[in-house]
Amino acid sequence: MTNRRIILDCDPGIDDAVAMAVLLRICGERVKLVVSSYGNIPLEKTTRNACSLLALLGAQDIPVLRGAQRPGPGNAVYGDASYIHGGDGIGGLQDSALLKGLPAKEAVEGDYLQILYDAIAGEGGADYIALGPLTNLSALIARFPDAAGLLGRVAVMGGGIGMGNVTKYAEFNFYCDAESARHVMSAVPELVLAPIDVTTRVAFRPEQIAAIGAAGTLVAAAMEQMLELNYRQCVAYGETGATMHDATAVLAYLYPELFAFRACGVDVECGRERYGESTVAGTGHVRLVTGTDPAKLLNIIAGCLG
Repeated sequence: MTNRRIILDCDPGIDDAVAMAVLLRICGERVKLVVSSYGNIPLEKTTRNACSLLALLGAQDIPVLRGAQRPGPGNAVYGDASYIHGGDGIGGLQDSALLKGLPAKEAVEGDYLQILYDAIAGEGGADYIALGPLTNLSALIARFPDAAGLLGRVAVMGGGIGMGNVTKYAEFNFYCDAESARHVMSAVPELVLAPIDVTTRVAFRPEQIAAIGAAGTLVAAAMEQMLELNYRQCVAYGETGATMHDATAVLAYLYPELFAFRACGVDVECGRERYGESTVAGTGHVRLVTGTDPAKLLNIIAGCLG
């Protein structure tokens, strides 16, 4: 694990909320700022959720930047995953008593790409964890080409080798903006990619969710509420439990020794017939996650939430 500061780019989202809790629990002092994105739900809601979750997790001093509202110019395809995360994106938590009385927090206004670039350059470089569409990161590199060289380790949750969860070809984050995903896969010098063919195996069962809530803390109660809804929705969608896609990517960043990797290139299809499909493309600088121990990861996640 490095000592570099971390940029967290996310679209909260229940599994984003869990991933945020894990990251802050293990190395919260290194998180420089959070960038919101459209994705699971619209930008206004993901931004509100990022602010609320930081307050819930006792990290309200970390700035939130309001990021991309839609895919890059000309990229018209993007989804909505409220059928998994609930209308507010975090399982109804925004309307629950659990968030009442927490410190109010607002996003930073202004040119978010300039602010983001200045934050990274001001630290002499930073690591970057992207858990939603890759529009923010692609736009940053396109506007400030030297930003790619300022990034240390980049971890991405996205893609699926031989499978999809929006179409039979495409995973949700890559489907939201395949052009940006393709750009990032080629532009970033050191990138860890956690695809859904691995992350779908990391899923909480009801008894594990109940054990998290039994810790009795405010955070545990909030996580239990979100995960209970997430479990029902994920199972109805055909998954095995409350699937921890984003927390898996965070753990691949934090504890690479718990994962198997393949060094390769990754290409992303931008044609409409198979839009968002990710495929292995020979040699390259991507470290593609190919395996892990789901039970071990769930134990770590549960410990952070309780």
